[in-house]
Amino acid sequence: MTALFDERVDNAVEIIWFERNPARREEALSMLRAAANIGDGDAYYFLGRCYLGKSYVDPVMELPFDQQFAFECFRTSLTLESAIGMFGAMHQDGFEPPGNTFIHPPYHTKKELWDIVSEKATQGHIFCKYLIANAYYYCTVGDFFDITPENVGNKKYQRYQYEWTASAMRLYEICVSAGLGIAIPNLVDILRTGRYGAPVQNQRAKIYIHKGAEMGIGAYERIVGNQYRDENKLTKAVEMYERALMHKDDYAYYCLGKLYTFNGALSLDLKKALSYLEEGYAQLPNDIGFCNLLGEIYFRGGQDILPDYDQAFLLLSKAYFKGSTWGSDMLGTCYLNGLGTQVNLNMAQKLFELHPKKPLAASGLKRLRRAEIDSSL
Repeated sequence: MTALFDERVDNAVEIIWFERNPARREEALSMLRAAANIGDGDAYYFLGRCYLGKSYVDPVMELPFDQQFAFECFRTSLTLESAIGMFGAMHQDGFEPPGNTFIHPPYHTKKELWDIVSEKATQGHIFCKYLIANAYYYCTVGDFFDITPENVGNKKYQRYQYEWTASAMRLYEICVSAGLGIAIPNLVDILRTGRYGAPVQNQRAKIYIHKGAEMGIGAYERIVGNQYRDENKLTKAVEMYERALMHKDDYAYYCLGKLYTFNGALSLDLKKALSYLEEGYAQLPNDIGFCNLLGEIYFRGGQDILPDYDQAFLLLSKAYFKGSTWGSDMLGTCYLNGLGTQVNLNMAQKLFELHPKKPLAASGLKRLRRAEIDSSL
């Protein structure tokens, strides 16, 4: 990567976003802090990005999410005349710039910011190429050149969108080739969806997904694991899921747990399933998938695991009120029999009727109808 920032900033960017080496995390952060402490606005921008979550930095780096600190860094970056800080923060949802403007002296227009970041990208700075690619991908490039549907007309604007998408794809491919894994998601989206008229290229998207797995990005190792699972290559699937866990992809716990639970692709092993699912649930306590699969194990029990209806009701109801009806037959049974909750026949009927052909739901509805007949006699 061509060095166009303070040497400490460039080295930190290399470690955090290209090497993705957690053993050197503190070294990289120290370099950013050292540059920031002497008033380097670029350092503040990159330091802020470190704390915005997995869409901004690979989870393997194990950096905490701290939006308040990140936004403080961005505000300082803007006041310290960082063009890349102004450019990057301009596209950050929820960020309110100091003085209600993203443009601070010595710059006076958005076009000036585009020119300086674009120049760094042209000179070979991969991260700047990535930021330019994002502007093309989200079509915010129009903000810099005052290109809007109102100014150029809808048809011409649509042509711009197509051209911007092509530019984004080209730049993302350069970024991925240089080792910048965070460029893969938007690139894959373009290839899979045919964004703004771009050709759909599913096979090419698959190549980049596998490229992500080869780079050791946990999310892509999990996705490749899913592909192996669907092809019934279960040994390879387990291997990829375990690699994904090593690289801090918490959803891999779900994929592994599902293999060993009821109707899983591998032999039933509820203790192993419970171990994976509880670990994942601890990381993602509001995830519907974990709630459902854990709820089912606690509801049914088996293999020396006793039912725990309190836990089953808690988890299945959490998933239901988040929009999932997958466990409605079990949750309805809890309401019908007062398992983990008070009896509520109206709620039980409502839940059973969501999937009335499921055995538990069918038997529950039959019981409710029989009770209704008996009460009318």
